[in-house]
Amino acid sequence: MAFINVEVTFRIFDSYSLKDKRRTVQSIIQRMKRRHSISLAEIGQQDMLNLGQIGIALVNESPVIANKILERVLNDIEEEYEIEIVEVNLV
Repeated sequence: MAFINVEVTFRIFDSYSLKDKRRTVQSIIQRMKRRHSISLAEIGQQDMLNLGQIGIALVNESPVIANKILERVLNDIEEEYEIEIVEVNLV
């Protein structure tokens, strides 16, 4: 059984207000939850205009598959949104 819990910090390029930022972060969370059946939540940087931070948690029987899912999630986020992932920390 593999349990992965990471904190992802990213820079948002198209954010001109906290409302823009919030819309982007919530879109990432909802879309990735639906697509990959994982848990996500905004965990920090909530008052920073161009920085976001989310927590991602997933469980799978195989550590290899769990890591592949995490990698796919991070790739999807960077490809679909105007953001740059600056830090990924295992918790």
